[in-house]
Amino acid sequence: MKRTLSKVKNLEKFIEKHGDDLFISKSLAKMLDYKIKNYETKIKELTKELKTFERTYRMKPSVFFKKFSEGKIGDNMDFIEWSSIYQMYMRLLGKKSILTQTNRKR
Repeated sequence: MKRTLSKVKNLEKFIEKHGDDLFISKSLAKMLDYKIKNYETKIKELTKELKTFERTYRMKPSVFFKKFSEGKIGDNMDFIEWSSIYQMYMRLLGKKSILTQTNRKR
């Protein structure tokens, strides 16, 4: 991670000193687009899995997770799996959101 941050900081210094570079700008935009699309694909897959649990247990994932986290429902394997999928889903939404905000600023 430090190496990547170092490279990003070097790019920032370069752009501050020499101005915007079209090649760098387009390359970064393409990388962000690629990563966003990758997250969207994974989010769609997880959404399907969450919908299955939602239909089975007739409960929205956010409601389930709150109850599960508070220990108000059991801890059978379905619930543990559902909880894991929901947490992955939420992490990916957060990552996608950050990249989408970054990509809009260009």
